[in-house]
Amino acid sequence: MIVEWLTQMEFWHWMTLGLLLFVLEMFAPGAIFMWAGFSALVVGVVQWLVPDISWQFQWILFSLLSLASVIAWRYFAPTKDEAEVPVKLNQRSAALVGRRATLSEPIVNGFGRIQIDDTFWRVEGADMPTGTAICVIDVDGATLKVEAVS
Repeated sequence: MIVEWLTQMEFWHWMTLGLLLFVLEMFAPGAIFMWAGFSALVVGVVQWLVPDISWQFQWILFSLLSLASVIAWRYFAPTKDEAEVPVKLNQRSAALVGRRATLSEPIVNGFGRIQIDDTFWRVEGADMPTGTAICVIDVDGATLKVEAVS
């Protein structure tokens, strides 16, 4: 029965298979089923345009398109460098790089304090008086490295 069904695929079977693969992709992300879905839709369109193509050609076309699209996606898909992701989970202080604030306490002997939002942070930088506008340039644990803003 299955062999008979596979040998008598109509264009709407391919379209339905493509849509089912898209739905499967939503439940099992990874972009593998999506490419097979696109391939099934392409085969459906090809069979709709040329209705007398053999069932072997349909399955070979589906297989080759699926394989080629997955390989092309893996090759051409942009990768995320860790440098592009500025904040990692549980590193709240890393999100403060680039923020501007005013010193709450002077920086004396290289250390002082600022208030950003509702939190006081220890800062490290050149000695500066209270009220100096600063910018957070780096983070070292819970200490923010700052420099004066002109």
